[in-house]
Amino acid sequence: MNVKRFLGLGLFTWLMCWIIATGWSSNPVQSSPTVQTSPRVTVQIMQPSEVAGQFVQTYPATTTTVANEFDTVPYYEEDLIAEELRDLPCAQWFSTAIQAGWPNNPTVLKTLSKIMMRESACDPSACSTSDSGRQCRDYGLIQGNWYAHHEWWEQMGLTPNDMFDPYINLHWAWLLYSGREAKGQCGWQPWSLC
Repeated sequence: MNVKRFLGLGLFTWLMCWIIATGWSSNPVQSSPTVQTSPRVTVQIMQPSEVAGQFVQTYPATTTTVANEFDTVPYYEEDLIAEELRDLPCAQWFSTAIQAGWPNNPTVLKTLSKIMMRESACDPSACSTSDSGRQCRDYGLIQGNWYAHHEWWEQMGLTPNDMFDPYINLHWAWLLYSGREAKGQCGWQPWSLC
């Protein structure tokens, strides 16, 4: 074999490997575009001892006044509910749900509406009769199940009758939902929607 040909072939092979490895381009080096991602929501998991005593029998304020030099009309939290949600079943409980921790998100509130309608027909005093002599098996708007959750309720300082309070019932349901979501599980699983 000719030495010049051998050296030429070797140089050509090295040059091709270098071009492939470095990604030769006639354009100057450009940075890749920045990918925009959605913000992540972080939910803190709390131990029952951390939430004990946080449930209050009184409701948070439902009205505030927005006043500036041009506007002195009272504004109500119901105004924060999207128009598309106002005709859904149980929509009267959306403001309470938002105050209890649920996000003001149409997708979440639509699902919550379905659950409240299916479980209690929007009645905060709903009580599923128990087959073991208890007053109820399931309590309130969300129908919190005594058999599955009574120990957690006790650790939080709640009685089954507290679950008839719409705010407490919805706040407890939010803790149940968000705690599962924070663990990477489906938050709607307790209501068989996963």
